[in-house]
Amino acid sequence: MKLAWMHEDIASARRATTFLVALLVGSMLANLVLAIFTVRLAGQQRVVVVPPTIHKTFWVESDRVSGEYLEQMGYFLMQLTLNVTPQSVDHQAKVLLQYAAPAAYGELRMALLAAAERLKRDGASTVFSPQDLIVDERTLRVGVRGQLTTFISDRRVAEVSKGYAIELQYSGGRVFLKSFRETNPNDPLETQPRPAPAAAAAVIS
Repeated sequence: MKLAWMHEDIASARRATTFLVALLVGSMLANLVLAIFTVRLAGQQRVVVVPPTIHKTFWVESDRVSGEYLEQMGYFLMQLTLNVTPQSVDHQAKVLLQYAAPAAYGELRMALLAAAERLKRDGASTVFSPQDLIVDERTLRVGVRGQLTTFISDRRVAEVSKGYAIELQYSGGRVFLKSFRETNPNDPLETQPRPAPAAAAAVIS
């Protein structure tokens, strides 16, 4: 009788062990699938690029973003474009193009290459000191005016008042750059009617 009980206990223990092993294998497979899914998801999320420094709170919705977010993006793109040296201009252009709207990528790239070539040829550096920044949430545009100072070596060679209009696009949860144009420093967003149409200045000067 005792022998029968022992055989039954051994069989029960084996069934329990088999069940635990099956649970363990199932758990490992589930964790593996979850890990693969997480890695893929993380890879997709890394496509999203945001400014490295956040100075104000902002909100985003499925079809629009707050003015504070547009302001910070505009300021960030302005710094990438206008605060450059012969050593940094290529890297900053590469970073800027990560924000380019697909339809505007080619035009922006050509303008950035031309500006970088001119800067390196002259051995010049530029520093922009913004004095005013205007946001138009309806049109997703940011206007900025300030002083653009140009240096060659350590010598300041020019300091002029400049205005720029930064046109953005919000799509798929991301803000893209459509254009960066020089405009009238007294009316960076060109809200006032002009007496005669003028050709748009090239991106980045």
